[in-house]
Amino acid sequence: MKNKITIVTIILLIISLSIVYNLLRKPSITLNGSELITINYNSKYKEKGAKAKLGKKDITKKIKIDGQVDTSKIGEYKIKYTVNNHHQKKVVTRTIKVVDKNKPTITLKGGQEISIKLNSKYNDPGYEAFDEYDGDISNKVVTDGLVDTKKEGTYTINYKVKDSSNNEFKITRKINVKKNIDNKIPVLMYHYFYDKTLTDGKNNNYMEIHDFEEQMKYLKENDFYFPTYQELLDFVNEKITLPDKSVIITIDDGQSSFFELAVPIINKYKVKVTSFIIGKNGNKFKNYLSNNITYQSHTYNMHRGGCTGGHGGIFQCINYSEGLDDLKKSIEQLGSSDALAYPYGDINDNTKKITKDAGFKVAFTTKYGYVKPGMDPLELPRVRMSKGVTLKAFKQIVK
Repeated sequence: MKNKITIVTIILLIISLSIVYNLLRKPSITLNGSELITINYNSKYKEKGAKAKLGKKDITKKIKIDGQVDTSKIGEYKIKYTVNNHHQKKVVTRTIKVVDKNKPTITLKGGQEISIKLNSKYNDPGYEAFDEYDGDISNKVVTDGLVDTKKEGTYTINYKVKDSSNNEFKITRKINVKKNIDNKIPVLMYHYFYDKTLTDGKNNNYMEIHDFEEQMKYLKENDFYFPTYQELLDFVNEKITLPDKSVIITIDDGQSSFFELAVPIINKYKVKVTSFIIGKNGNKFKNYLSNNITYQSHTYNMHRGGCTGGHGGIFQCINYSEGLDDLKKSIEQLGSSDALAYPYGDINDNTKKITKDAGFKVAFTTKYGYVKPGMDPLELPRVRMSKGVTLKAFKQIVK
C-alpha cells in the first residue's frame, strides 16, 4: 500500500512539474520575411505575418498583430507581433520603411527644341517640375547654359531638379539661332460648344465638346507654349521670338456653353485660355475664376448693330467719348486691358484709335491668318475654329 502511494505521488509530482513547466515556458515567434521591409511610396503594403510555437506545438492563431502602415507618407512604421502563454509573453517587431524612389519630372514649355531669330532676345519659355510626393517643385529647378543670339548656331540649356528624397531628374533644351525663320503664332478663335450626345450644334460657330477636349489634350501632352499678351506684343514688335510650339486660345462672347462645357476641360488640362466677355451680359464669369483663364474685353455694350459697312457693328461709327467710356467700363469690370476682340470683327480707324487710347496692348479681328512679326498689334488675325475640325486638321493648324 505504501509503495502504491509513493508511485501515485511521483506521478502527480511529474504532472505538476509538467504543468508548471508549460506554464513557465516562453513561446517563440518567427517572422515571415525579414525584420526590415522597404516599400515605395503609394504602393500597397501586404502583411506577411508570422508563425508562433510553444515547443513543438503550433500556436500561430494566437498571434496578435498591432500597427498600421500609411504608404501615402514617407517614414518608418512598426508592426508588433505578440503571443501569450499564460503569464509568458513573446513580442517581435517588424520595421516597414516607406520611401520615395520615383524621380520627379520637368516639362519644358514650348518643347525641347526651339528656333529663334538671329539678333533677337532669348526669353526662356519656362518649365514646370512635379514630383508625385512633393507636388510642384518648379522653384527647385536649377538651370545652366547660355544662348548667344548674335551668333548663328545651336545652344543648349540644361535643367535639373531634385525632390526631397534626393531623386534627380535632368532634361536639355536645344535653341537654334537662325538668320531666317518663319515664326508665326496661331491665335485660335472659338465661340460656342455643344455635346453631340445631347444635341447638334446650331451652326459652324459651335465646337463639339469632345473634339475640343481632344484638341486641348493634344496641346497639353505636346508641351505647347501659351504666350502672354505682353509677349505677343513684343513678338509683333520684333523684340522677341516665341517658341515654335506656341499658341493662343481665345473664346468669344462668354456664353453659357463656354462656362458649362469648356471651362471644366480647360481646368482639367491646365491650358491657358482667354475668354472675351461682353460686359453688359453680367458678371457670371466671376463664378468661374481660374489660373487657367484670363477674362478680356469684347467691349461693354458695343456688341450690337447700328452702323453700315463690315458686319454692321456699332463700334465702327460710335462717337469717340462714348466708345472710350464703354471700353473703360469694360476694363474696370474685368480688371485688365491686355487684349480686346472687336465685336463682329469690325475694324476701322475709329475703332483702332479708341482701342489704343483706352490702353489695350493688342486687339483681334476675325480675319483669317497667323500673327507674324511686323503686324499691327491692334489689327491681329485669328484662325476660326469651326464645327467638324478633326484632330488631324487641328494638328496642321497649330503646327
